[in-house]
Formats: sequence, C-alpha cells, structure tokens
Amino acid sequence: MKTTEEKCVADGQITISQSFGFSASHELRLLPASHKCRRNHGHNYTVTASALVRGDASGDLLPLGDYLAATFDHRLLNEQVPFHPTSELLAAHLAEWFRDNMESAMPITLVAMVVSETATTSARCDGVIGEVTISKTFTTSHGDVTLVLGADGLDKVGFITDFGDLKPFGAYLQASDADAGLRAAGPALVAHLAGWFVDSVEPGIRGRLVSVRVESGTTTGLWERGDAS
Repeated sequence: MKTTEEKCVADGQITISQSFGFSASHELRLLPASHKCRRNHGHNYTVTASALVRGDASGDLLPLGDYLAATFDHRLLNEQVPFHPTSELLAAHLAEWFRDNMESAMPITLVAMVVSETATTSARCDGVIGEVTISKTFTTSHGDVTLVLGADGLDKVGFITDFGDLKPFGAYLQASDADAGLRAAGPALVAHLAGWFVDSVEPGIRGRLVSVRVESGTTTGLWERGDAS
C-alpha cells in the first residue's frame, strides 16, 4: 500500500506525505509476563512520512517503502531491530533512517514520521526536534475523541504510556451516567475531557496529555496544553 499527498505552502515549498503498509509481528518482551502484548502478535502497520521538498527533488519517498518491505514485511520485528519494537521506538528509528539515507541523498527534510499499529493508535516522531508522541482515538456518541500524549523521553521499554492504560478514559466516555453531563458541556466538552483526563488518568501513567481533539460532524474542538501546564 502506498498513498501520496502534496501540499504547496506560501513560500513556494512543497510538503509531501507518503504512506506505506506492511504486515509484521512483534513480542514486547520487556512487559510483565501477564501482559498480553508480551506474547507474539501481529499488526498491519501503516508508516506515513511527511517531508519538505526543495529545488527539483522528485518528492518520491519510495526508498522508505522499499526499506520497510525488505526489512520488516512479514517478519518478526524483534529479529530485525536491536531495540524493543514498540511503535514509539520504531517511529524514532525510521526518522533516523530517513535522515541518514534520504536527507543525505536529496534536497528533502523530514517533518514527521508516523507509525500506526491500528486505525486508532499511532506514534509520531517530529522530524525536527525528535520528540515522540502517541495518539489514541476513541469513537463515541459525541464524535471521535483523539488524545495526543508526550513524555520527556523514552526508555528502553519504549512506551510513553501503554495504550491499555488509557482504558479508564474510554470507559468514562461510554459510561451512561456521564453521558448527560458530557452533552451538557456543549462547546466546553473538549476542555472538560482534558481536565478529567489530567485529574483522573495522567497521575497513573508515564505520559502527559498534549492535546485533545473532538470531531463531531462539521464541528471540531481542540484543547492544547499550555507551556505552563
């Protein structure tokens, strides 16, 4: 699978985004023995690279797709990389590979590398500062609610936080006794959800909330954490 999107910006630069898919399995062996993801399991991964293209560069990111197919497709990731193969560490690895193998060969600059394990979970490595964040989307009666979480750094396990640790937030969104209150929040819903997450979930996880987005029909609400928070 390969998809491509181009966008012209005001100063004449072009930003191109290209997606590639591969299927692979991994074993997250640094997790507790009771954790189901410690066992061998697979994903249909999607990797999306976004880059600024300068000069007469073709903007074709196919070398990345070739690398993914040759190195990871239908393989056990533990045997292909020297690190714990979480999506967070894989995104950082692919960003480094891009800089070493593509930025050095053509006038192109990585903006972001995104690795998606499922349609609702992904990890993003910023191409400029190298910051890694994770994203999780919940489908609710109020619309799609997307959390973005970051951390000061990744250790050898790789998690900003375990996606499973976000289940209390999903349960809160679905709870019948909370539904009326969420609906009554109106335009303030996104701030309400951010506040509930920061108070009720964030103290027990390794990550920090960066943003909350609620998309419902033609309306989008966005809460972003301030520098002082």
